[in-house]
Order: sequence, then C-alpha cells, then structure tokens
Amino acid sequence: MIKAVLLDLDQTLLNNPIDAFLMEYFNLLEVFFKKRGYNNSIQQALMACVADLERPHDITLTNYEVFMLRLEKELKRSQSGLKDDFDIFYGEVYPQLKRCTAPVEGVQRLIEALLSLDLSLIIATNPLFPTSAIEQRLHWAGFSDLTQFAFITTAENMHFAKPNPAYYAEILARVGIEPDEAIMVGDDVRNDIEAAATLGIYTYHVVENVSQQTQADRQGTIIQLEAAFKQRWHQNLAIKPLHPKMIAPQFIGNVGALFGLLDQVQPHYWEQHPDPEEWSILQIVCHLLESEVQVQRPRLLRILEEDNPFLTAPKTPPGPQSPPCAPNGLQVAKDFAKERQNTIKLLSTLNEAQWYRPARHYIFSHTNLLEMAHFTAQHDRLHINQLCETLGNCH
Repeated sequence: MIKAVLLDLDQTLLNNPIDAFLMEYFNLLEVFFKKRGYNNSIQQALMACVADLERPHDITLTNYEVFMLRLEKELKRSQSGLKDDFDIFYGEVYPQLKRCTAPVEGVQRLIEALLSLDLSLIIATNPLFPTSAIEQRLHWAGFSDLTQFAFITTAENMHFAKPNPAYYAEILARVGIEPDEAIMVGDDVRNDIEAAATLGIYTYHVVENVSQQTQADRQGTIIQLEAAFKQRWHQNLAIKPLHPKMIAPQFIGNVGALFGLLDQVQPHYWEQHPDPEEWSILQIVCHLLESEVQVQRPRLLRILEEDNPFLTAPKTPPGPQSPPCAPNGLQVAKDFAKERQNTIKLLSTLNEAQWYRPARHYIFSHTNLLEMAHFTAQHDRLHINQLCETLGNCH
C-alpha cells in the first residue's frame, strides 16, 4: 500500500530551468564573495564539493559537513566564517533568483489531492543546497505552509545526493516506510526515475509529451498525475520483485538516516526511557551494532557456506533494564557504520547465483540470501523508527 509520495522540486513543482538558474546563481555568488575579499572561485570550490559527494566518503557526515570541509580547504577560510558569509548570501542575495522561476500549473491542486488521500508528502529535492535556499524555492513554488510536508531533504539533514540510490533509501528510513510504499515524482530520468526505481520505489515521470519509451511506472503532467491519484492509480500498482541491486543502497542509506536522527540527540537523551518498557536511544544503537556482528552478517555468511541451512531464532536481546553495551552512543553508531561497511563489502563479492542460495527460516520457511539481506534492511528501519519515536518523547 502506498503511504508516501516523494516530490522533486525543480522542474517538477517549480518551473526552474536548471542551466539558466545555475548560471545566474554562480554569477551572484562570485560577485558577492569577491566583495567580501575571497580570491578563489566559489563555483570551482562548490563543484569540488559535489565531486566529494560523488566519491566514496564518510557517510556519517551530512552533505553540509562534507561541503564545509572542502570549502575550508579550497577557500582558506574558517568554517564559522564561511557559514556566516553563506548565511548572508542566502538571506540577502539568493532571493533575487526568484526571477528565474515560475509556479507550475496544477501543483496546489495536486498537493491538496494527495493530502486528501492521507498520503505523506516528502520534498525529495537534490540536497546540495542549505535549508534556507530550498525553503525559498518552495515559497516561490507557491507553498506558504511547509508543515504540510513530512520531510524536506536539505544539505543539513542528508548524507547522500542524487543520483545515488542511497539518497532515496535514507529518505525511506527517515520517514519509516518501505520502498514499495512510496512513489517518486520527478522530471529527471537519471536523478529521479532510475535512481528511485533501483530501490523498488514506484515512479512517475513528469513530462509534457508522453513517450512510448519510459522506465517509469507512469508518465505525464502534474495535472494528469492529480487525475491519476483521484482514479486510485496508486492502489493498483504491480508488485516489484526483489533484486540484488536494491540491497547495498538500503544498507548505506539506513546508516545515513541513523546519523541524521542522532544529530538531534542531546547529551541527556541517550539513556532516557520515555517508555520504561522500551529501550533507550543508546540501547537501540547498541542493538543495531550487536545484531550486525552477531546475527545479520553471520546469517548471510552461513547461507553462503552451507547448503540450505536451517536458520534458528537469534538469542533474545537484552531488555530495557539491562546496561547498554558502551557509554558513548556516537562511538557505538560509528562502530555500527564500520561493521555495516564490512557487510556491504561481503555482498559486493557475490555473483548472481549466490544471491539466490536457499535457506530455511524458523518463521519464513523457504527463503534465500537475497530475502534475508532485505530483511536486514527492514530490521534497520524498524529500529530507526523506534529510535525516532523515542527521540520524540525525550525531554
């Protein structure tokens, strides 16, 4: 059942020809920063930041943090000074770019229709810009109330960018849904359609002229999309089979989602028990680490090494009254991220046949390695959602 709709922003909810917009954006940046005594090219520095995101990098860092580390090196300025200057730019100069944009016909009616169907709405714009810039573009698109969106991706709250499928996996984990419970709506084949479809997310390609050749589940205009939802198109989508390419992005994206939530944890929250019958945040993170090392990866290894093994129930984890595995929650989370990378490295060596090696599960009966790997991703999301609920009740 579809629970959420992910919406691209530029050229989907907002007319914003990206080439013209970026040209004007970089022109304004260069003029502004030269007046403030910067000698190096801001455009070149920002492009180096984007390149850093496209390469393997520390996935515990937000996009904003990755950018700041690179800008500090490229521009020879402190991060605090850079932040102050960019805040001024986005507050005083960036609003001029509104002239490059225009609202899209039918967008407001689409949003109203989706909300009337009790669907969660996520703004899935490429998170290369800070919150201020993205919120301004949403206002230019005609949205005065941003609280109607369950989540808005920004440089500050995301750890990946388009077209990395892990970007979409991070969104799913942050809002607590599965890939087959979401539809991605966007105009860009590579960034929006192909990347989301890699995870098994349903897709709608926003185009003015319908083509016979499309990788999307459906295509058309924003107005046609509203009509499709009113006709309950989303309730009759074909089931997408699991595929090995779906797994690694979820494994990585789930780690990003975990650290996105942990960024909001104040020091005194870690060991709070808002519900005395539930784990604390620290205990949840400990469980993820311990499960990865003792259950999840060993189970996959066993399927690889044994012929059709019987997978028994794992040992019951410690209860909420048990002491946590370590005192430093962030370090435990970083250890989990390292162990997860080891699991991903293992899976990267598999051939097609190995993904489908059979096993027998104490609950699921006949299964295979691919299904068990997908179960690991679901296990992540279960406890990330638990952490989110616990965090919301901490004081």
